[in-house]
Amino acid sequence: EADGMTTAATERGSVTVPGAALRYAVEGAGTPVLVVGSSIYYPRTFSRRLREVCRVAFADLRHFAEGHAAPVPGEVTFDGYADDIERVHRAAIVGHSKHGNLALEYAKRYPERASHVVLIGSPPVGIERVVGARQEYWAAHASEDRRAALRRNQIALGPDRPAPLSPGEALAARYVADGPLYWYDPGYDASPLWAGVSVNTDVLDALHGLFAGYELAWDPARLRAPVLVAMGRHDYVVPHVLWDEVLPTLTNVTYHLFEKSGRTPQLEEQELFDRLLIGWLRAEAFAPGGR
Repeated sequence: EADGMTTAATERGSVTVPGAALRYAVEGAGTPVLVVGSSIYYPRTFSRRLREVCRVAFADLRHFAEGHAAPVPGEVTFDGYADDIERVHRAAIVGHSKHGNLALEYAKRYPERASHVVLIGSPPVGIERVVGARQEYWAAHASEDRRAALRRNQIALGPDRPAPLSPGEALAARYVADGPLYWYDPGYDASPLWAGVSVNTDVLDALHGLFAGYELAWDPARLRAPVLVAMGRHDYVVPHVLWDEVLPTLTNVTYHLFEKSGRTPQLEEQELFDRLLIGWLRAEAFAPGGR
């Protein structure tokens, strides 16, 4: 069981944005930290220890909100996601996978509101480059046991199911089956993390479209917050090597590679992740009025 999964929220609510209600859950006390993505999924991946020193708010983004209709053309934009996040509060903002990129885009648009930015397993480049890199990294580094586990899972995922799945359920099932791509332990069962999670696949597809030609725009004049990048050596979806060319060009960034993690080091190496994050937050102390 994940360390954070038994922690009860101290506060729950929702924020209304055009077309959706974004739920949030606030836990713990101390340094304010905002984790964007899903208020259901992500509390299950962060430790109880982190709640002892940080007041952590977990907030939905609209692709994980309940009841959001299919988007009209042009509705899903980086500006729109930044505006949604802005409805919460000033904090160290944390995002996992593409949510890390959304956190970064928010910090560029609202520099006075983001005290720190944490990217976990986030890509620094567009989808085409990510796909090419993941194929090369898998071919070079995946063990035969890991490859065999993926083959078994994909066969088991086949069409012979007792009941059809909704698009959101199918996405979660695919994620669980692809576990050998995502986790240090290729046999890890991620299905409990997805229990009760709403997925609007129409909005998610539109979000993916924003990353077709995505490149980091790291303008120090716009991005004043310090940035922490956390990657896992056994992430075969967004390989850490994608950052090799980018890092030397960046300023005000701390990078850490977790040796026994895939895409989710905050769950896979919780003690080390907590020590890194808390130490970094303290070293990059909050400055009144922003950086």
